[in-house]
Amino acid sequence: MPQKTDLYSVLYSFARKNESPVIEMGVFIPFLEKYAKRIYGEKPEWTRWIEETGTKVWTEANHLEEEGKIIITGGDMNRVQLCYYYAEQIKEAYRNADEDSIMPFPDEESLKITIPPEQLKPLDIRMDLPRYLEEPQEEMVPIIKLVFANDRGSALVIAPMIPLTLLEFSLLKVRNYLLRHGNKEYIQHKLAPQFTGREEHLREILDQIMIRPSDCLNDLKNGREVSFYFWASFCNLVRIDLNQKNELLPEEIGAIQAVSIIEVCSSFFKNRTTKTKEIELAFKNFELELEKPPYYFSRDAITRFKDNKGVPLLGQYTQAGLDAYIKKRVTEPVTPNELPDLLYFYTDDGASWLVKKTKLLSLCVRLLAEARLIIIKIISKRWKKLLKDFRRENAMDDDREFERLIASYVDEYAPVLKALLGDRKLYLVHEEMKNSKRSIPESSRLFDRDELLPLRVLLLLKRRQLLSDTKLLMPFWYTLPIISQLAAFFMNLWKKKKVTRDEKEVYKEKEDPMRERLRNTALEAKVHLVPENQTLDSYLDELSSRWRKLLNKQAWDNLVEDVNSLIRDRLRNILRIQKHNTVNRSTLDKLTTSIINSSAGLQKISDQKALFLYIKVYLVKLFISKSVM
Repeated sequence: MPQKTDLYSVLYSFARKNESPVIEMGVFIPFLEKYAKRIYGEKPEWTRWIEETGTKVWTEANHLEEEGKIIITGGDMNRVQLCYYYAEQIKEAYRNADEDSIMPFPDEESLKITIPPEQLKPLDIRMDLPRYLEEPQEEMVPIIKLVFANDRGSALVIAPMIPLTLLEFSLLKVRNYLLRHGNKEYIQHKLAPQFTGREEHLREILDQIMIRPSDCLNDLKNGREVSFYFWASFCNLVRIDLNQKNELLPEEIGAIQAVSIIEVCSSFFKNRTTKTKEIELAFKNFELELEKPPYYFSRDAITRFKDNKGVPLLGQYTQAGLDAYIKKRVTEPVTPNELPDLLYFYTDDGASWLVKKTKLLSLCVRLLAEARLIIIKIISKRWKKLLKDFRRENAMDDDREFERLIASYVDEYAPVLKALLGDRKLYLVHEEMKNSKRSIPESSRLFDRDELLPLRVLLLLKRRQLLSDTKLLMPFWYTLPIISQLAAFFMNLWKKKKVTRDEKEVYKEKEDPMRERLRNTALEAKVHLVPENQTLDSYLDELSSRWRKLLNKQAWDNLVEDVNSLIRDRLRNILRIQKHNTVNRSTLDKLTTSIINSSAGLQKISDQKALFLYIKVYLVKLFISKSVM
């Protein structure tokens, strides 16, 4: 009986003695009690089984059944079947690796067992094993039967032994083959022509096999090029030499089995290493893309990243791999007490944007520069309109009102900037950069004493300067106090209707020759965009069918109307800020790109190419109809 006194060890020892995984408990319990009484004097640990043996056995047996190690069977629960009886015997067969290296791998015949089919998974060494290695194994079949080609027998292994333990035993069999046959020099001579210029590598690997086979295992696992090339040549040579014999010794059969296993596993590790390097390179390219403008990216934009050859990165790594990589980078900082390298921030519409920490301040400066130009144009136009009517507003004379006016325009026209300035991570990154070796230029500082600088300071907007610049664009009499006061008096005196509008709304201009010129150039653009046999509306219907993927017609119509409405709104906002005198291919491309980039909803549409063309044609229709001017 074994030294271990836990019930499973005792049951397994009893089963081996009876050469059956099924144990009659009516026989086992009395035997255990009798054996414990006889041996406890020499081995006190067996005392636990002397009294109340049956009760203790069944209590522990129930726990073993819950763990899946045994199955209690029989009408009166009087039998126990060991689930891993055969797997345990196979593990025992591999315990004496050096001694057994002269024999073939263990099989049912050499172990004198017959394994039930439901506990056995046969794998052809050439056809099935490569696929088995590539796929994650979640099955519960514990025993694998490797079947070798040309009737060279089979090998029984348990699943956890594949591939490393199996490779280790294969290397020992190869070493034994070289030692017993004394053919190391012969192998070196035969392989020398294939290693011209690399003879030293050939000698080193053969010495490793003879002295340190574990080093060979490490080289195989790491997928070293020279190791893979050696084993491909070596295994082929041994197989050819041995297959020429009519009868093979047991150790020679073991050598053929070993090289067959090494060949498959070496190829697996080489492919895995190559794939790993490709994925690592793809993620390096992913990091490089994050460092390019615009510096912040939606999930959809990230999935469309490409390498410098224009090949999509998604495909070089999987979507699951990308998600795992991003999750790790946004949750695990490289240095303690610092933020992770990748950060998310969120706009009010719920869109999430990924940005590299080292580019966060650059992004903020970039967005401030873009917003500055937009807001200067809007406020200049607003104040020019007020001054033409000889009116003023508080924002012209008070910095606090001026700040509120700027904030309202940032909310409306720069939602990404608003989200970034309101995110606590911006301050934390700012402090990291300030306290690190990478100092922040004075012009890029965003905080003062833990407080975000006012928007007018961040945007480099000076109220008086902006008002003065606006006045310079107007006829000189608007700036003369006496004339402007008299004009304002008479305008207020005779004015019958006062036009009241939202302070942020831009007045719609009257029809003028410039608009007519815009319409005419749009008509010219239509000729190049719309096929000769189609109208604007029919071509728009055709284009919309390419990017709308809904089956329900009502849902189709609703989606198209939503997109059209969004395009009109975005175009109005753009035209308030920028004037366009003509419409050409460049103008349409820029407008379309601006509209798509400003809408997370449009970016989610899968067929971006069809959507891009649709928006261009729809813009031409709007310009021709003057419906947004």
